[in-house]
Amino acid sequence: MTLSRRTFFKLTGAATISGLVASVPWVGAHPTKAAPNRDALHVLNRATWGATPQDIALIEQIGIGAWLDGQLDWQNIPDPLIDAHLYFYPFLLGTPTEVEAVVAADYGRGEHGFLWSRLYRAANSSRQLYERAVEFWTDHFNIPSPDLLTMKIVDDNTVIRPHALGRFVDLLRASATSPAMLMYLDNAGSYADHPNENYARELMELHTLGVDGGYIEKDVKEVSRILTGWTLNWDAGWPAPYIFNPDLHDWGQKTVLGHVFPEGRGEEEGMELLEFLAAHPSTARFISAKLIRFLVADQPPDALIDSTADVFIRSGGHIPSMLRHIFLSGEFYEHVGTKFRRPTDLLVAMLRALRPGMRLEDSDWLIWELEPLGHTPYRWFPPNGYPHHSMAWINTGALLARWNLAFTMARTDEGWYDGIRFDPDQMCPDATTAGEWVDQAADAILHAPLADSERQWLVDLIGEDMGESRPLDDELRLNRSSTLYGLLMSSPYFQWM
Repeated sequence: MTLSRRTFFKLTGAATISGLVASVPWVGAHPTKAAPNRDALHVLNRATWGATPQDIALIEQIGIGAWLDGQLDWQNIPDPLIDAHLYFYPFLLGTPTEVEAVVAADYGRGEHGFLWSRLYRAANSSRQLYERAVEFWTDHFNIPSPDLLTMKIVDDNTVIRPHALGRFVDLLRASATSPAMLMYLDNAGSYADHPNENYARELMELHTLGVDGGYIEKDVKEVSRILTGWTLNWDAGWPAPYIFNPDLHDWGQKTVLGHVFPEGRGEEEGMELLEFLAAHPSTARFISAKLIRFLVADQPPDALIDSTADVFIRSGGHIPSMLRHIFLSGEFYEHVGTKFRRPTDLLVAMLRALRPGMRLEDSDWLIWELEPLGHTPYRWFPPNGYPHHSMAWINTGALLARWNLAFTMARTDEGWYDGIRFDPDQMCPDATTAGEWVDQAADAILHAPLADSERQWLVDLIGEDMGESRPLDDELRLNRSSTLYGLLMSSPYFQWM
């Protein structure tokens, strides 16, 4: 089912706050002043966690291609806010032993620091495309954190982040030897006399070939035999590191997808398997389709899958080359406003939209707000990761929670919520009338002017039917700021991107 933004609003007008939101006549943009370049804004909506005026100014100055090149060269982008943030959470960059020391001493502190840093990095990093890639690969190589917190923190720091904009085969190899993955999918307990097929199956179905990638049950069994002995060195203490134990390995001949692995080989045949799977045409198509679903459309265009898979093969699985190809493709620009923001994406986009007046500290409240929305970081327990398809996030309860979040976020100036304080006076400081306030707020939140009918409705509401020239005094700001910003962030123009 394809749900238009207008239909989405009509279907979800319920309860007090949703009744107010659903009465807004959102009908399409009619510029009242110069809007940002449509293509540039579309790139920013998909390649960042929420466009900001600074992002828009830069991409319009240097062009889409140059902006992408700069973002893809992520290691050369200074990131002072994140450096300062991590100064207070050094264990997130620490050795496994250092991470475990924090978690063992205070599990709550370790968990909060990990979850909070995911949100803070997304909202404040200058390396926006890199953080989006981190999100994608975190889902792709999903490992829930509650039972493996130390190992998951280490996995984030040594697997996902170093390779998120590298080569796929290096990312795959790092994941396959990650203690967190070895524990989560049971390969740490896979022995020659009792091969465990769990990781072998997910390696092909979820990490490389895809469920329709051409393998059969026999291939799963053969892969599990190849990976026997890929385990943890329990003698090294906890958290145990990866080790290849030859005493646990099946040294016989194996055949996977017609590729023969001769007998008498140990860890090297597993490394060869990973390279074989990473270079397989089915993997190229599966990864390409998944990236396109994440960045472009719920139903990835076949032509774009084909061309992106070709880039994957020709570049040796070079992730930046694939991303640049996707963002510069003609198909990408045919899907404006068709992706529904996942809950974490939405929350972070709100933080970025309200940035001029937003002060953030350690906020348990923001993390808690994601629980009823079903998108707390690192809390998806099946191995397939949080879904990227829009319809997975559209239901009555979730929509009402999203609207409540929008209005509550705009009310954090009242000091009721820990770690977050919004000063609405910092938003639209040059507005002097109700009409100017509506216009500037639309520019700040949506980066586009409103249609005449929409604008007039908001002006009447905000100006309390006294016309757009009503002076914007302190009382009006106090009484109407959360309504104005909440309505704009609840609108389909903000919820969809």
